[in-house]
Amino acid sequence: MKKLCRWIYIGLASATMSLPAFASEADSIKVERLLREAATLPADSCRTLFYARKLIGIPYVANTLDVHAEETLVVHLDKADCTTFVETVLALAVTEKEGKQDFGSFKQSLQRIRYRNGKPEGYASRLHYFSDWIKENERKGLIKEQTADSPLAQSYLLTLNFMTRHPDSYRQLKDNPSLIAEIARIEQKWKDVPIFFIPKEKLDAPTEELGIKNGDILAIATNIQGLDVVHVGFACLVNGKVHLLHASSAQKKVILDPLPLFDYSKNKRTHKGVRKLRTKNEE
Repeated sequence: MKKLCRWIYIGLASATMSLPAFASEADSIKVERLLREAATLPADSCRTLFYARKLIGIPYVANTLDVHAEETLVVHLDKADCTTFVETVLALAVTEKEGKQDFGSFKQSLQRIRYRNGKPEGYASRLHYFSDWIKENERKGLIKEQTADSPLAQSYLLTLNFMTRHPDSYRQLKDNPSLIAEIARIEQKWKDVPIFFIPKEKLDAPTEELGIKNGDILAIATNIQGLDVVHVGFACLVNGKVHLLHASSAQKKVILDPLPLFDYSKNKRTHKGVRKLRTKNEE
């Protein structure tokens, strides 16, 4: 199987003359099919939800980006964790927004979203902390955080240091002091940074107060020390209530959660509330 993956890696790089990636031919076919389908939708369609719904049912698999020794773009449309699900959907939406329908353009979009400055330059270049992911992708003009716009929002001071305090939880960091030092330099920029969130106790408020729309990216803020976000997905309004369309570790697949967001989150001890982000193609 490792030989097959290596062949795919080299083959895609040489055949398309675009950036290399660990991907399958099935990924390429699915991406281009979805982009062609989306091009036929009415202009006012929520593209983000269209792509997210198309991935409902694919398996939840953790750590899909950490199976290769070298940090290289990894593409999977047949499995996802919560973050790679959001990145894949956003990359599809960005690619379509730019008028492209080919797999090479999708890979470029995904790389731009996933990595600092859009370049995979080692493990530390990947945007591991979601607050860092938000800041980078705002700078790139792909999303806009709108949490503070809600009258229900509150703020707190965020400090990130979870990865360097728990290096044994990360295969690449374990027994790798130099890489831990690289991550520590990133964390230093996130000391006592003001962050807005909507407390989970208020998520049963009317959607106009929450300010959440179909297709918004929802990031679950956490009270775990040194960490910012524990889960991400997309907002989907069902009968006037916000539901989460996400890669569920509990259900082991991508689902539209049957519970409204308030009920989904209320009894989870580590959930602090929600941050909401709008993709530029849905503004």
